[in-house]
Amino acid sequence: MDHAIDRLKTFLAAELEWLREEWRDGKGGYKKLSDCPSYKACKAYVDAINVLVKAYYHPEYVEQYKCPSVKELI
Repeated sequence: MDHAIDRLKTFLAAELEWLREEWRDGKGGYKKLSDCPSYKACKAYVDAINVLVKAYYHPEYVEQYKCPSVKELI
């Protein structure tokens, strides 16, 4: 399962770059980070990663391996 989690993290990193550009650019006039078009994809990746982490790791290690929220990653 680690390979699936790692692959999703790779896709998340690429999508986060788009989100950072949209947010910092300011041309879209977004009032909140969640208004950016790339936010939904980033959130979906984070949610998917965390579901897999909860399924794969023993409960005492979940907090250590789970992905932080999109706002924390930006």
